[in-house]
Amino acid sequence: LSLLFCTIHPFLAVKSQPMLSASFDFTWLCFFAAIRCSIAALAAQPQACSKPRYGPGLTNVTIFSGGLNRTVTLYTPYVASSGNNLIPPTLPAPLVVNWHGCNKHHPLIDYHMEISKVVDAARDRTSMLMPWYAIVPLGTPAALTDNWGWNTVYHGIPCGQPGVNDEEFAEAILDFAASELCVNTSRIYTAGFSTGAFLSYGIACKHGDRIAGVGANSGLLARGSLDSCRTAGSPVPIQSFHSLADPTVPYAGNLVWESQDAVDAMWRARNGCTGALREGPIVTFNSSTTRCLRWLCPGAPVETCTVGPDKKVPVGLDHCWIGGRSGGFPNCRPRHGDIDATAHMMDFWDQLAGVTALPQPQIAFV
Repeated sequence: LSLLFCTIHPFLAVKSQPMLSASFDFTWLCFFAAIRCSIAALAAQPQACSKPRYGPGLTNVTIFSGGLNRTVTLYTPYVASSGNNLIPPTLPAPLVVNWHGCNKHHPLIDYHMEISKVVDAARDRTSMLMPWYAIVPLGTPAALTDNWGWNTVYHGIPCGQPGVNDEEFAEAILDFAASELCVNTSRIYTAGFSTGAFLSYGIACKHGDRIAGVGANSGLLARGSLDSCRTAGSPVPIQSFHSLADPTVPYAGNLVWESQDAVDAMWRARNGCTGALREGPIVTFNSSTTRCLRWLCPGAPVETCTVGPDKKVPVGLDHCWIGGRSGGFPNCRPRHGDIDATAHMMDFWDQLAGVTALPQPQIAFV
């Protein structure tokens, strides 16, 4: 109220000469009100902004969840101090939590960081635009296999240690970020590949109030889960990236999983789309292999990027992080024309937050 009065009182003073004598007093009132607001804003920041617990770079961190010590790799960004030293952020910065797929590649976190390029993208944006945190969690070993992964929300693919609750682990990571990092809690995003994409969707289904956006690569949701997700909570910006030829998680779904079209339609309904012409879709990316359509739903946008074949790979891409590094599956090497899903989703998140991004490469070259 003080600041509102400060805004209008000079105009009142012009119209009412008697108020001029009090103008000086009101000026000081405004000055002190501004100081109080600044102090309140600083007090609202996480303590980790003034007393950082983790230095810049990669750190393995243990988070206790569900009776287990769980591991994540944390990328802490940097800013330059007054002495030109590199220090952790002193103002809240965005965070992306990046979930790997179900596989036996070891070391698994290194493998996933390599194919998804998310930590690389966070590092690049830190140097060119603004600091970004990244967290890459580690799954648990599945029974009777060498695979490590997740027991996904909404019964997508059970690929973790039996009895482990990875939804609870996701909540623990969000709590850790809010209390231990200099993170802007209104800008926490989740991205994932394969089982990690199932998990990212599921986290948004149940915790839309804590997630600012989802980037899902080659993942779906279980049949029978869409109705409960559609009505589970607040709107969430969604992006999906999926090859039409994916043999592992088929674009058209199967007896266990819904199709990508059905999953996207559910998110549009949850985010308030009604089919009105003003909602789109608009084409946000179009190349020889990839087409992205974005619906401008009243609650939050929903975008789907479909990746088809080309002359070089006529069968289409395999089960891939689109535009990422190969990852061991046949036909996952990026082709000229394939969208760089990592750059595209992070540009999108920055745009939603009103951040003017520097030009980023949008096509993944071989």
